[in-house]
Amino acid sequence: MASNPAPRFTRPHWLPAPPSPRAQEWLWRLTVLAFALSALLLPIAWTVRYTAQNESWWERGFDRFNVERRTGLDRAELDRAGAELRAYFLNDAARADIAVTNQAGQSEALYTEREVVHLIDVKRLLQSTYDAGWAAIGFLIAFLIGVILWQRRNGVAAVLDKFASAGFYAGVGVTAGIAVLGVVAITGFDDAFRQFHLLFFTNDLWQLSNRDRLIQMFPQRFFFETTMLIAGTTIGLAVVLATSGYWYRRRYGHAIPAPAPAAISSHPSSSQEVPRSSRES
Repeated sequence: MASNPAPRFTRPHWLPAPPSPRAQEWLWRLTVLAFALSALLLPIAWTVRYTAQNESWWERGFDRFNVERRTGLDRAELDRAGAELRAYFLNDAARADIAVTNQAGQSEALYTEREVVHLIDVKRLLQSTYDAGWAAIGFLIAFLIGVILWQRRNGVAAVLDKFASAGFYAGVGVTAGIAVLGVVAITGFDDAFRQFHLLFFTNDLWQLSNRDRLIQMFPQRFFFETTMLIAGTTIGLAVVLATSGYWYRRRYGHAIPAPAPAAISSHPSSSQEVPRSSRES
């Protein structure tokens, strides 16, 4: 007696139809691109936050660039002013009105009005960078969950394969991009530094002189070393992604594929052997 076939799943009318294989291919490529952008933004945002908030990084700069002599302030005053400025970048204060005591024992404003207004723009830029870092973390979490849900029926190996593919392409892309920007920064940092300010600031308040305390406390060399730290951290993460993805696929016998989902067919390919019963019929 023949058994009844198992009931087939019928897609509800309210559930959208799955995209075509071609659409899935482009969707995956766009997802990998977004993954690469997140892998770029996250280390940049983390390193910017570190250099803007780490006391040791600032003290190292004060030592290296002889800031006490340049500003005419005692080291204790410099360290206290630095702590207030770091706190300003995180709190809700509108202005960085910081007072210091000079070597004559008189209290004076650390920064001029032009510098204070410029620091308002700096604070907004830093907060936008931090927000971009949180957005990158949110996307990466969504990416992990999305790939797991997408490939869960194909097993753990398929999930890891997609992670490896995305990591490889994202890592290679980020490494190449940062390497190019690094060469530009090293060979022409003065011009790159100027172009950065023209791009991210809508006024000329950043054009300060060596008589201004901001320049005395944070000379251009400070920002060069900060830029190199950002580039090194970003490339480090990108290299880890690329090498991990490459190693995984080499380890399990896969070549690095094009960044597109593999189509799954429900029919046997022409290369498969036809069952004996089918040939005999």
